[in-house]
Amino acid sequence: MNDGAVDPIQSALREAGRIALRFHRHAVPERKSDGSPVTEADHAVERFLVGALGELFPDDGVVSEEGRGRPSRTGATWHVDPIDGTSAFVAGLAYWGPTICRVDAEGRLQMGGFYVPRLDEMWWAVRGEGAWRDGVRLPRVQPGPLDPSDVLFVSSRVHRGPPLPWHGKIRALGSAAAHLALVAAGGGKAALVARWKLWDVGCGVLLAEETGHIVTDLSGRPIDPAVCSDGLPLLVGVPTASEQLSAYDAPARPRVTQAGRNG
Repeated sequence: MNDGAVDPIQSALREAGRIALRFHRHAVPERKSDGSPVTEADHAVERFLVGALGELFPDDGVVSEEGRGRPSRTGATWHVDPIDGTSAFVAGLAYWGPTICRVDAEGRLQMGGFYVPRLDEMWWAVRGEGAWRDGVRLPRVQPGPLDPSDVLFVSSRVHRGPPLPWHGKIRALGSAAAHLALVAAGGGKAALVARWKLWDVGCGVLLAEETGHIVTDLSGRPIDPAVCSDGLPLLVGVPTASEQLSAYDAPARPRVTQAGRNG
């Protein structure tokens, strides 16, 4: 894929963000079978992004969170989350937005983008070439010990599990993509994603890897989200964060029953 594709992809992400903003503060959420929320904004953004990627890369496949997509003729596939952080979007918070990543024909994460409409912030990463926020390349992480001011980003349900063996600060912003991006930029030492799909974490994983962070399970074993099955849990950050959290047993996401949705 040539560099000339970058600007059209980022333009598509910005337009996707503008579409989402039309629904901001008045979108009504519904519950999917796994209990997570979805809104008309998610569907509108998905329609646009799947269509835009189809025009830009007619032979690539697309897999999107809300079900739209098409098979690949090249072996490469785009993974699309129209709004990562739908709960934050509904709540009127800042950190949410469309995120995409491309897996090449060899099954490797190749590139990813994440746009935060309310902050007009564009994150971008390319395998082997680097990671950027608003066109400024992110520096490599500097190794060092953890201290009590260091931040761990977590999901909003982490309090339902056992206590976290983390000696610093804990924050939940409502978007896995945002958590991983902020870790890549040095805004935290690690992010724990308790349940994920590749469209949630693909761009963030690339951002983190291109800035020298590691991606592991909680035992410290390196994992590649593009080839392993999605599930529990994913830890992205500095090596010392993995060491500190190695004894943690992350809670599963509770499923919402039909009675619970109606009640």
